[in-house]
Amino acid sequence: FELIGKKFIPYLADQGISLHLIHTKGSAANIATLADPKSSVDAALAVGGVASKGQYPQLQSLGSIEYIPLWVFYRGKEIQGSGAYQFFSTKRVAIGNIGSASATVLEKLLALTGITLEKQPNFLQIPDKEAIEKLLAGEIDAICIMDSINAPNVQTLLKAKDLNILNFPLAPAYVKKLPFFSAVVLPMGGLDLKAARPSQDIKLLASSGVLLVDKEMHPAIQQAFLIAANEVAKSDEQFFATPEFFPAYIDYSIPESPTAKRFYDQGPPLFADRIPLWLINYLDRIWLLALGGFAVIYPLFKLFPSYRRLRSVMLIEEGYEKIQSIENLLLNSNGVYELEKLIDQLNQLDKESVGWSVASEEMNRLYTMKSALNLVKQQIYLQLQVASKEA
Repeated sequence: FELIGKKFIPYLADQGISLHLIHTKGSAANIATLADPKSSVDAALAVGGVASKGQYPQLQSLGSIEYIPLWVFYRGKEIQGSGAYQFFSTKRVAIGNIGSASATVLEKLLALTGITLEKQPNFLQIPDKEAIEKLLAGEIDAICIMDSINAPNVQTLLKAKDLNILNFPLAPAYVKKLPFFSAVVLPMGGLDLKAARPSQDIKLLASSGVLLVDKEMHPAIQQAFLIAANEVAKSDEQFFATPEFFPAYIDYSIPESPTAKRFYDQGPPLFADRIPLWLINYLDRIWLLALGGFAVIYPLFKLFPSYRRLRSVMLIEEGYEKIQSIENLLLNSNGVYELEKLIDQLNQLDKESVGWSVASEEMNRLYTMKSALNLVKQQIYLQLQVASKEA
């Protein structure tokens, strides 16, 4: 993790962020320090599976950056089949410090078979460096260590010719019980193709190196970490993963940050290499506000033409009703005064219709109504002429 942290430094520096590395006693301490509200730590690297689901609600995950296998190196005859538990029940096995990833994860693994570390006095909780020295010197029989294949400790052990690597034939079954694990394979010849070393495929259980942050961390800084993680993952040779698989959210012990989810779904922000991330984040928020405003305004905008058309239909219908009412009154009107009053009503309606704001789709109906109005007006004028002669 220290080597990975050092690789993050130049990428964050490009964004004007100074990254300071802090040494702890292991993954459990990393997570606890990050979760401590009194701590000044803003982010942490940890092995997936050390934290239990829901244990740290104030933390969020930016995803995993590489596989971290559980390596069991041992001396003696190669173990076949299911004889591993019987073999290690009497051997001196180093499992790392209390709170280390190897000790914490191994405890969960052994619990599935009813074995507890407290009842295994032959399991030695000593630092990895000391354990490696003792194993190479023949003072202990085995070591459990969780680290990347490229880590110096693992490389030292892989180069030792008299050590075997424990094969986990039931790895897929353990993955079903402990979802933070993945089943990976160290292929035959993967360490030395010419010497065909190892001599067969070795199944391993692997967790992953997870980048955790306080959920209050500014999204722009989270983006900077994600971009750095992406560049670091691309620059490293991923032995167990396909190219460009990492970073990825594969450990669900800690909830995924919304910023990370957007990063994995949509990729890095546009122009991230040209525009400061704080400005990109600001524009992103403005865009979301603008999109939200548009989501409210657009339906209203679409509703306006419908409202205008509906209003037009109502005005024209009211006009027809007035014309029909006047036509009904005409049947019982014989006096000059009554007829002139009806003409005044039609003229008033005609004058009002000029000021109506009518939708273009209803223009034909408007002028049809005006034609009906003029037709009724002509009938009144004819009847008015008759009434005038009689008077």
